[in-house]
Amino acid sequence: MMRINQFFVIIILLFQACSSNKTYMEVQKEILEVPAAPSEEGFFGNHFELADAIRIETHEDFLVSDIKRLIRYQDKVILLSGQNNTIFIINAKGGRIEQTIHRIGSGPGEYRTVLDIAFDEKSKQIAVYNDYGKVLFFNLAGDFISDLDVDGTFEGLSCYDGKLIFFNKLEGYAYKPEFVRIFDLDDKSWEEIGDVEKTIEFPVRSYGRPIVKSARLWLAAPLNFVLSSYDGNKLEPVYELAIPNSNISESLRELSVSDPMKFFGEVSKNKLIYGIHSIRETEDYVVFRSNQEGIFILDKNTNRVYWDKYVEEKAIAMKLTEYYPHDGDDAKIMFIVSADYYTENIQKNAENGKTVGKVNNDDNPILLFYKQKLKNTHVQ
Repeated sequence: MMRINQFFVIIILLFQACSSNKTYMEVQKEILEVPAAPSEEGFFGNHFELADAIRIETHEDFLVSDIKRLIRYQDKVILLSGQNNTIFIINAKGGRIEQTIHRIGSGPGEYRTVLDIAFDEKSKQIAVYNDYGKVLFFNLAGDFISDLDVDGTFEGLSCYDGKLIFFNKLEGYAYKPEFVRIFDLDDKSWEEIGDVEKTIEFPVRSYGRPIVKSARLWLAAPLNFVLSSYDGNKLEPVYELAIPNSNISESLRELSVSDPMKFFGEVSKNKLIYGIHSIRETEDYVVFRSNQEGIFILDKNTNRVYWDKYVEEKAIAMKLTEYYPHDGDDAKIMFIVSADYYTENIQKNAENGKTVGKVNNDDNPILLFYKQKLKNTHVQ
């Protein structure tokens, strides 16, 4: 059964570069101070409340080994279980698994590994980015429709307003943090925007997402403390973060390649932050993570950043590190809780039976969605 723990991935891929003649939008962005340590004030619990919970159906043939990507669309949840390369289509109201896509092979509509998925709301098709350099398109019934060849390998994929957005082009250990490639699903044309020259060499990733869709499409990359957004027309930096513990020296960066264990030891000992990711947006807040515990909450009205790590209320008590961003313009914040964590830390409270019912230790994970509290119910 899946356990949701922070982990690190070393990406070792060698691919060729491409070029672009368009530039990253140079606009005035806010530079925001970030706290040096998480607070005990409970900002998240004071400003957010549980909206709904989804208990994913458990069946021996439908085990979710880990969740790499999750998309919420109307009454559907579409998720990618990374370890078994399976896409699940789930009824959001009851958690019933309605369809799965698992097509291992080398023929049409098949893959060895799923790198990422996205969902086009216009055509209602799932885009499956595979390790053969293709995007495969499936309908919600799991039928293969068509495919698209992709030049180069990218770390993240999303879909926004009928366009596929490819982010973080990989070149060996290096990536391009301010460059995207775009495919218009209507007119079948390609476009490249952003800074193709800016390259960062760093192979380490945290558990999370580099590109996330909420009201806008948000993008972030390691060693680049800028929150950027794409609104369908332009890619631009919105906020720049001044983070006290983010000074990754050149020698330490080299260790990430030559001696990863020593690199992680230094990061842990000095509580260093080497990147931000997993950006979600609500009406008043931008929520994101780093490689350290907890979550950051940016108040869009005051431009103040909070760092919080725990939420406790009548129904739920959990570490905010369980946060994982989903795609969907629903202004909610999602947490993925493993069944054993749920039974040990949440279900013991009698009131929790009202949330998702009886959960066994080896069940599929629980999805908890939080929403902003009404402003007059905020605890200041």
